[in-house]
Amino acid sequence: MADINDLRDMAPLDLIRTLRVAGRAAEARALAAQLADSPAPGCWRVQLGIDLSYLGMHAQAEGFLKLGLRDEPLTLADRYAVMEELCIVQFVLGKFHEANENYRAIRSSAYADAFRDLILGGQAGWQGIVPEKLLGMDESVAGLRIFIPGEGGFGDFVQFSRYIDALLRDGAKCVVIERYPGWDEIVRQSERVSLSMAVIEERTAELERCDRVTFGFSLYARYQRSPYFPAEDPSARIAIDPAKRLSDEASALLDAEPKRLKIGLIWSSASGVRHEPYRSIPLQQLESLLADQACRFYSLRVGELSEDERAVMNRHGVIDIAPHLSTFGDTARVLETLDLLITIDTGTAHLAGALNRPVWVLLSQACDCRWLDCQRFTPWYPSMRLYRQTELGDWTHPLAEMAAALAAFSASSTPAPSAESP
Repeated sequence: MADINDLRDMAPLDLIRTLRVAGRAAEARALAAQLADSPAPGCWRVQLGIDLSYLGMHAQAEGFLKLGLRDEPLTLADRYAVMEELCIVQFVLGKFHEANENYRAIRSSAYADAFRDLILGGQAGWQGIVPEKLLGMDESVAGLRIFIPGEGGFGDFVQFSRYIDALLRDGAKCVVIERYPGWDEIVRQSERVSLSMAVIEERTAELERCDRVTFGFSLYARYQRSPYFPAEDPSARIAIDPAKRLSDEASALLDAEPKRLKIGLIWSSASGVRHEPYRSIPLQQLESLLADQACRFYSLRVGELSEDERAVMNRHGVIDIAPHLSTFGDTARVLETLDLLITIDTGTAHLAGALNRPVWVLLSQACDCRWLDCQRFTPWYPSMRLYRQTELGDWTHPLAEMAAALAAFSASSTPAPSAESP
């Protein structure tokens, strides 16, 4: 890793980004604070606001973003991007209603062309559809066929799937959801709710058939008008296919040592979201949790494991059950058998919450804005608990809290030895 003195010739924002991506959060934040306090930062204020947001410096970011929206000449696409970033920092700062109004604005037909270009990008089939068929924020859906194409990842779909029933309650004739492999096993379909394969041919045909198109994030803006209690049951559309069964090998692994608590574990993700490298956590930092002898840990982390990760798992007897997880249905069945899932912010965290399974989520200080300013409990999922960083990149505080909570959980959940025990 290059010394910071070797990087001094870089432009200030480039240097800040280089340090952030390299995991050197404290240095990046210190330089960003200096730049933000300077009367002449020497960079575009809007871009500085965005970089401050990425570093979790939300209060400072809000000021620069508002200045940019007020004073800078912005294209429609640039205004969309800046307003979206402003929504992010306002949600995190607890300014829900202001953020919600801004988000509803950019998800309206007035920003349809910017939405198509920035969010949908080069995906096929959208020309001539947006803005003509984009569902308005307050438009009636009575009697309409609504198509919900994919946007974001699996966790986003799970979180926003609760609003499908809100569309039906408002009179939609039917709702068609673009699906990906394995979703059939965890999505509850009905006479008025069906799935459409996420391939260009089916998407194009459904775009022609439907009356209106909307997206999960747009439904969030439309229906979630309060920060406190999401309007719909998180399990409204998420349920396990009754016919789904785990393999004999997976069942045998989960049945081992029945007297110990079964704790699932996910510490990193391969998806390149904006929150990395701070969303993931090195497995070595979880050894304080893995040392709890009352628990048996199961890795649900899908993907190749490093030699260091395998060494930690071997040292603590962590069972790798991920090779047996071919679909989300497999994952859901495993979650049913676990006493607790400990995870970073992943789709599996949302799946556990929607299935009302106990789940503890480790959150970066610059985490996804939909966690709002919640410190432990979240209105999204009653069975979920949050453990947040207080400083970007520093897991010391949340892991200490979680280790204490796990010790209490295992002590209260592990049966005491009987009087007849030797």
